[in-house]
Amino acid sequence: MDTNAYIVKRIGTAKVTGLVIGLIGFFGIPAFWPDESMWFRAGVLLWYTTFGAIIGLFGLFVEHPMFGFRMPCWFRGIVFGFWLNLVLVFLMHDKFTALLSQMEGWGANFSDPLWFAVEGSVMGLLIDAVATKIAGEGLPGKQVS
Repeated sequence: MDTNAYIVKRIGTAKVTGLVIGLIGFFGIPAFWPDESMWFRAGVLLWYTTFGAIIGLFGLFVEHPMFGFRMPCWFRGIVFGFWLNLVLVFLMHDKFTALLSQMEGWGANFSDPLWFAVEGSVMGLLIDAVATKIAGEGLPGKQVS
C-alpha cells in the first residue's frame, strides 16, 4: 500500500471510531443532562471525530521523535487522549463543573471535571487500538504491526 493510502486508512479508521464515540455522546447526553443544548451535543460529536483524527495521526509515530523511546499504541492512546481532553477541561472548566453538579447518584462521585481527562485517556486508548488493529502503526516500511 502506498504511503498516502496508508495514512488515509489509519486516520480515517481513527476518525470513524471517534465519530462512533461522538454519536454515543450525542445521543447519550440527554440521559445525564436533559436540558443540554443541541450546540453542546453537536460539539461533542465533532470533538470526538477530530479527537480520533489526531490520535490516528499520532499513530504514525512509533518512536518519540526527540527522545527516541518506543511509543506503543496503548501509550500513545492514553497519553494523547488524556492531553486532548485535559486541554478541553481547561478551556471549559466552568461548563463541565456546572454539568457535573447536576448529576445525582453514582455520578455525584465524579464531580471533578478532571475526570473528563481520564475519560479521554480511555477513549484515546480505544481509538488507537482500533486504528492500529485495522490499519497498523508507523509509516510504511517502518510499520510495527
